[in-house]
Amino acid sequence: MAIRLGLNEIRHTPYISSSYTPPKHFHSHDFFEFSFCVSGHAVNIVNDTPIPFQNGSCVILRPNDVHAVTEYDDKVYEHIDLYATKEHFKNLCNCCHKALYDEIMNDPNPIAFSLSNEIFTFLFNQALLLKEMIANKNNFYQTLYVGMTSTLLSEWVKHKIYSQTYKPDWLKNLLPKFNDITFVQKNVTQIAQETGFTLPYFSTQFKKYMGISAIEYLTKKRIHMSKDLLMTEKTLRILDISAMLGFENPSTFSKHFLEEFNLTPKEYRKQIHMLH
Repeated sequence: MAIRLGLNEIRHTPYISSSYTPPKHFHSHDFFEFSFCVSGHAVNIVNDTPIPFQNGSCVILRPNDVHAVTEYDDKVYEHIDLYATKEHFKNLCNCCHKALYDEIMNDPNPIAFSLSNEIFTFLFNQALLLKEMIANKNNFYQTLYVGMTSTLLSEWVKHKIYSQTYKPDWLKNLLPKFNDITFVQKNVTQIAQETGFTLPYFSTQFKKYMGISAIEYLTKKRIHMSKDLLMTEKTLRILDISAMLGFENPSTFSKHFLEEFNLTPKEYRKQIHMLH
């Protein structure tokens, strides 16, 4: 069972901590945590997803994210954490756009990204200064803290925008295959096998870059192909088209067709026949 921590249970200041030997036990928080690696290597497991951690790797841990840092060298590995209350984090999000907080909270994937060398160096130096200011009871440390958390959140937003436009080579090579009727007959498990990835990893990466799940994308491709077949292949029964495109049964096919076009396949074919 994961341990639940609150800000008042953190022995360090609620604004920053650094650690060479992070706890290996799984735990969650009732606050947000910005964590980035400054030396060494480790694996940060967040909600059962392993995230390789090295210089510049960063995660934003949400309340209820269950995580632990594992497989690290306790003589080399070090990371820096910044803590944020829900109120502070929501205010940061509102500075970008009001939907950002809900988007982050509802994202099924861990909030993980990498910092550029320039941003990493800047934040590392800021973290050293912040710790010094807190130790010396300099009241301006809160301004520095807000700037650092704002920078980290902005870096994730930039990463999110980039990942939505960038596509890795394996995905660029895969997407044209969805235009082949023999390819869309396959299920998602079979498609994942073609990439060489495990199904969970393939599913996560596909949604990361495409914005929708692989099964949703496959279904849409099948449905749009069926529309062309209903129009051009008049001798094919709806049952035949459903089977040809890999649907389990005609009722499932009809259900997805209705959701996409607000018509059943039968109604669509009748409409096309009337027009011609």
